[in-house]
Amino acid sequence: MKITGAIFDMDGTLLNSMDYWGTVGEDFLRRNNLISKAGDNRRFLEWGMREFYKYIVKEFGVTKSYDEVHKEIYSIMDEHYRHNVALKDGAYEMLEKLYNAGVKMCLATATDRNTVMIVLKRLQLEKYFSKIFTSGEVGVGKAQPKIYELALEHLGTDKESTYVFEDAYYAINTAHNAGFNVVGIYDKNVFATKDEVKALCDIYLDEGDRYNIDFLLK
Repeated sequence: MKITGAIFDMDGTLLNSMDYWGTVGEDFLRRNNLISKAGDNRRFLEWGMREFYKYIVKEFGVTKSYDEVHKEIYSIMDEHYRHNVALKDGAYEMLEKLYNAGVKMCLATATDRNTVMIVLKRLQLEKYFSKIFTSGEVGVGKAQPKIYELALEHLGTDKESTYVFEDAYYAINTAHNAGFNVVGIYDKNVFATKDEVKALCDIYLDEGDRYNIDFLLK
């Protein structure tokens, strides 16, 4: 069915940012003169910040509050968003095609709004998205479908012609189970096999596909 609405994840879907998220756990520990343990970076990516915080309090005796750790981790990441993070190959061309075709688009991301705005402004992407939904502001993460449901309500498009673009297996699973059309995007940092991801997707774009979704515009 021809696409009329698109709900985009940001990190790992549009942006090559997951390598930086993949090292920020150890970066934080190093800044605090703590020696990381094997698997700490993977723990951060798999668990998310709140569970990682519980882990470092228990394993390293970190006495900082969650808010302090959150702020410090985002201070590390914000530098990458200001200077290093780039769009994935073909993402800009895809957004431009969708925009010119009148497809309504918004963002649904786990990343904090201030950080999102840093990179959207630098890469000049603001015009493409009518609204930004963040997990922090919605109040729940992507293990629940609320962020997608709110995004759909905002777009005002039919669910049958609206597509969710995601890379993370757990988020794809959530959108799929909630009845959304899902476009899966390959990212090397996803902790699932391609076959596992593809099984939940209506469309899967592999590394070399360069966001070729022209068939959705016909």
